[in-house]
Amino acid sequence: MNRSSILTIAALALLCLGASSYARADETVKFRAITHATSIQSQDVGDVDGHTMSVGRFSGIATFPDGATGTVYFTVITDYLKGSGTFSFYENLTLSDGSAVWYKTTTGTTTFDGAISRSQATLTVLGGKGKYEGAKGDGTLTGVRVQGLATGVDRYDDLVINVKK
Repeated sequence: MNRSSILTIAALALLCLGASSYARADETVKFRAITHATSIQSQDVGDVDGHTMSVGRFSGIATFPDGATGTVYFTVITDYLKGSGTFSFYENLTLSDGSAVWYKTTTGTTTFDGAISRSQATLTVLGGKGKYEGAKGDGTLTGVRVQGLATGVDRYDDLVINVKK
């Protein structure tokens, strides 16, 4: 092997090593979102007793197992019959370093038992910024709201987001 070939191989090896330093690994993000309804608008659909649709906005904080915090907000659309039914939302999570991940529900359901609303959803990651630039992935949500859906109500959701970069 001549000197030129060795230099070419060495240059390619260095290029590959340099490129790998930019590779980002997949990450599972687990947190609790504690939110407050800043606006809820509901309408009685009128077709059957107790059928309502609502549009709402929630905002609050995200807390992580390591003690870190961030902010979270979402806009939701519900289709409930006597407090139970489906919902859809778009949510933004922003970390203290300015990184953000954006996701939406794929499917979301709420069950109301007369005192507590329990929600479950599957999520799709839409993208992000900072360390989540170009992110894709999926996740889950389980949550609780202890009052009816109205402006001022509080809720918490436990989320697990599988970020693929």
